[in-house]
Amino acid sequence: MFRLLKWFISFAGIIAVLCVILFGAMDVYFHKVNRIDERVRDIIMTRAAARHETFLSYDQIPVTFRDAVIATEDRRFYSDPGIDPIGIVRSIVVDVQRDGYVEGGSTITQQLVDDAMLGQQKTLKRKLLQAFYAIGLYDTMSKPEVFALYANDVYFGNGAYGLNSAAERYFGRSPAQLNEGELTMLAGIPNAPSVYDPYHSMQLARERQQIVLDNMVDDGMISSAEAKQIFAEPIRLVGAAGWNATFRP
Repeated sequence: MFRLLKWFISFAGIIAVLCVILFGAMDVYFHKVNRIDERVRDIIMTRAAARHETFLSYDQIPVTFRDAVIATEDRRFYSDPGIDPIGIVRSIVVDVQRDGYVEGGSTITQQLVDDAMLGQQKTLKRKLLQAFYAIGLYDTMSKPEVFALYANDVYFGNGAYGLNSAAERYFGRSPAQLNEGELTMLAGIPNAPSVYDPYHSMQLARERQQIVLDNMVDDGMISSAEAKQIFAEPIRLVGAAGWNATFRP
């Protein structure tokens, strides 16, 4: 029993040393060799400029939208190291159960890496590279900047990239002028823009909005009563041809 315990302690010590060496090497690599933060920042900012979009800083993004996205996409965003080990394990289990690549398990940081550098091809190699780059981004970029870059580049459907463009496209107003109902609806669209397109199906968009609100309640961001109040707020949709319509439950 003593020999087994001694072996286990030695093995754990070796693993700990290897982890220290690995993360030390990664720290040097991402700070000196491959400045992943600069690459991602330049790519996103260049895209926004090319599309003539208004780039919103983290503080300019409404709190309700930030909370809605985090509750739905990445609840441990502010504390995770760019990847979510719990989400990764869950995705692996689902993939094995379904005999294929099904579950993503990606954090907001990983999604930003995908959008900026890797694309959406579902392969194990891309997934490993995604996690590697996400850890590097965590080590070199603040969480607020990660979220701001993500929110300004993510696709909302109907040619709208980024929150400001989406707010103007769907509601004819800036994000700061939207009510909480409209913001939570927008937060749910990027998961499947063609499915949750309110022009195509307001019912599906509203169902997705309800899921977002449920996630916010489950994460303790709002109460059930507040979620009902938000869902009851009017959705003031503006069409491309200048028409507008207000939807109420």
